[in-house]
Amino acid sequence: MENQKNDNLNLLEAVVQNTEMGKNTLEQIVPMTEDAPFKAELLRERNIYRQLNQEAHTAIEACGGTAQGQSAMAKLNTKMGIGMKTLTDKSTRNLAEMLSEGSSQGVMDCIKSQKDYPDAAPGSKRLMQRLQDFEEDNRIKLEQFL
Repeated sequence: MENQKNDNLNLLEAVVQNTEMGKNTLEQIVPMTEDAPFKAELLRERNIYRQLNQEAHTAIEACGGTAQGQSAMAKLNTKMGIGMKTLTDKSTRNLAEMLSEGSSQGVMDCIKSQKDYPDAAPGSKRLMQRLQDFEEDNRIKLEQFL
């Protein structure tokens, strides 16, 4: 029983961290683009990251836990990495490539988390699967901007 609770909270925390990464990244990148269709896609993605993030927070609280989220260091590393990669190139193609790579990493993180926490509750597993499907869908949608 305790293992199931730990797996459940750990899987939900992985959803929180993954969605925070996506949400924070998009908040930094959206202002960099003037491409209207691209910006619309980024805003759509950001809104879904926010929604999934909120669902994970709610589920963690329902289990009596508290979400940790991304560490300050992880946020800073991401922010600086984006800053470096966009210093000289803020083209739609470069931004789409960065985000596509991020979504691919997100898919891999989802898969690893599901294998790491096999005893998580079915609802938590479904939320993680929705996030994985969303990340894969993002990657495919972003390809049109490459």
